[in-house]
Amino acid sequence: MKCVAQDPGNDAVQAGSDSSVAYSYGRSPISNPEVAPDSLPLETAPTQALRFINQRFDSTDNTNSIIQQLRLTPHWRYWFVASLIAVDVAVMSVSLMVSFLVKPLSLKTIENYIPAFYFGLIQCLIWLFSLLICGTYHRHVMSEGYGLYTKIFNAALLDMVITSCLVYMLHMNLPRTTAIIVPVIAGVLEVLARWMARRALHQYRQQGKCKYDAIIVGSQAGIDNMLNTLETSDASGYTPIAVCPIALDPNSPHGDVIATPYHQPDLDTNSQVKTIPNKGMQDCTHVHVVAFNSHFPRTAERLGAQIVIVTDVITRDNQIMHALSLAVESLGIELGVSISVADLSSHRIDLDYSGMQPILIASLPQYSSLTRFVKRTMDIIGSFLALIVFTPFIILPAAIAIKLEDHGPAFYKQIRIGRNGKPFHCYKLRSMFVNADRFDAQLAEVAGKKYGALFKVENDPRITKVGHFIRKYSIDEFPQFFNVLKGDMSLVGPRPQREYEVAEYGTLYSTRLLVRPGITGPWQVSGRSDLSQEEAERLDVSYIQQWSVTGDLAILAKTIMAVFRHTGSY
Repeated sequence: MKCVAQDPGNDAVQAGSDSSVAYSYGRSPISNPEVAPDSLPLETAPTQALRFINQRFDSTDNTNSIIQQLRLTPHWRYWFVASLIAVDVAVMSVSLMVSFLVKPLSLKTIENYIPAFYFGLIQCLIWLFSLLICGTYHRHVMSEGYGLYTKIFNAALLDMVITSCLVYMLHMNLPRTTAIIVPVIAGVLEVLARWMARRALHQYRQQGKCKYDAIIVGSQAGIDNMLNTLETSDASGYTPIAVCPIALDPNSPHGDVIATPYHQPDLDTNSQVKTIPNKGMQDCTHVHVVAFNSHFPRTAERLGAQIVIVTDVITRDNQIMHALSLAVESLGIELGVSISVADLSSHRIDLDYSGMQPILIASLPQYSSLTRFVKRTMDIIGSFLALIVFTPFIILPAAIAIKLEDHGPAFYKQIRIGRNGKPFHCYKLRSMFVNADRFDAQLAEVAGKKYGALFKVENDPRITKVGHFIRKYSIDEFPQFFNVLKGDMSLVGPRPQREYEVAEYGTLYSTRLLVRPGITGPWQVSGRSDLSQEEAERLDVSYIQQWSVTGDLAILAKTIMAVFRHTGSY
């Protein structure tokens, strides 16, 4: 199938022909910028480094750059942010009313200094400011869960600090509920409100709405993979409107790139690849292809793209990547780079200039001794309180029910692999018949599943009647609070796995052994057994790279909702 590449910037190339000629975009011909690069013989044309020209196609358009950037922002985002602000104001208002109802005397105390209406208005402004500073309105976290909830907890802490400082500086003798309890209530309510907002946003995106237009740059394989990902992901916030196929120039030592033909995959045999109709064309058999040349940034702007996503070919240390970033961002368009979970982007990067050769220092601040101490303290306090609350009301009744059903032991322990590969006994309430784990391999063979990491069978015949109930609500995991108290596990972390599962770890996935396994974690709150092995591994590695104390609190809060939804629990 032939696909015509059309660039609104007067630079058209034939990208789908059978010709083997490729145009060098890393080093372009010296010519008038308005002249198409194929108008000069490539074998004789002198070349110079590619220079992105942000000159407008229409010189009569003198629109202010700020107004132009506002035009690029899709209208739905303004409405979505406005609705979030309204919800955030309502959250703080409800939090204040709850605190006043619980302690009416605090309202009378406040009115001795300032009218209640103005006090509430100030509290709402502080709350909005805290949410803004912590980045909860940024478009890259509005549709996320883990990162968003972490920022909300940070905003609650910031609100608490600001309110306390103002009360101290103004010598106001206000009750502690105003400065401490109100932000805590607001944080909890905000998590619930944003969860509902995220659900609504994802539903719109499943219908193809509320997305950002993107141009995909990369190799044929890289572009196809990205199109597949954006098409199959329900939460994807990007709609591809064009592709820009490129490849490294084998004759250039400078990392220059050349144009390559883009062959649209046969949709009869590969229906997962999204077809991008060329704007202004009714024929959907063509993919909209744009040229990577000096006018590429203006082309992206003219097409209305909000982001340019580079999938591969151009590395992050390539000069073209840096120039492209400056060129598109100066027009209010973001530049995205597809990275793997093994990338160092999640680390804090410092530049050491102490020598002649600058050195990038990658570090993970959350692995400091202080942060580890705080996490362990949270584990001890949290598991101790959980055992006090859950033992008499949940663990013991469940144990009695298990004992009465088949007269077998209520608890069982199984060897799991912990931090640094050290084995430990993991405690659970028994949900299967006695010695059921001896039949794992046989059951996997009958079910046609691989006996290895994440092996689990839906409607497992070995599960008892009581076992179905306690698994549904994760009650069988409650004895693991003893493991947390002992130091074998943590409240939050990757799930503990057995020795045969650990034996299958690759180099990157084995890093999960550097931290304590957890009772809950990103796997438990993101689908559990419904996740593929690749998705589960990505979540675990991402958690190890990005974990924080407030992030753990967010996962714990999300776990409560996951337990009641019991998604993937079987």
